[in-house]
Amino acid sequence: MSADHSHDHDHEHGPDCGHNHDVVYNKVVKANHKVAAVLLRNAKTIELTFDERQEVPHDVKATDGSTLICHLHDTVEVGDKLVSNTNEWAIVAAAQEELFEVVRGQKGFEEFLHVAGLNFWPVQLNEKGARVVASHECMHMLEHFELKFSTLTAPMLEIVVPELKHHDCCDHDHGHGHDHEHSHAHAHEHKHGPDCGHDH
Repeated sequence: MSADHSHDHDHEHGPDCGHNHDVVYNKVVKANHKVAAVLLRNAKTIELTFDERQEVPHDVKATDGSTLICHLHDTVEVGDKLVSNTNEWAIVAAAQEELFEVVRGQKGFEEFLHVAGLNFWPVQLNEKGARVVASHECMHMLEHFELKFSTLTAPMLEIVVPELKHHDCCDHDHGHGHDHEHSHAHAHEHKHGPDCGHDH
């Protein structure tokens, strides 16, 4: 009885959709997970911008010019590895993208970082100041704070959200005085007299 298994591949996307759906990258191995070098010998490298690392596109160009099909629901980080259903590997790298660099020490710098943190803009802090992924909103905000900035093309690497990491970035008091000097004498004035209306 020779069962015919030719029906295995009837999820055709039409002969001319241009995708090879035989190889789909659908697993992420985190960067800190040790992987045997032999597995990565033929690994492709994909360069993703910060936004693409938050949501990996369906079609990703590898550095060798080939296109990889990715079905991933997780965010990825630089150094993560993707594994396909056929056990092929790809390594995530940071693509060059347009960044604004803002020199620290300018008036409004800390306020700008605060706004960047609230907007979840990726911020990379370095010894000179901060780098942010270029956007119109970001440019308007820099102009609003009258900050001088330069534009450069570089990979957006380390993400540091200043608000969460440390509160000692500014030396002014935010006025969080904790003086709870409220008189609590009024707390028990709801006397239960005979006609207070409660069913005792």
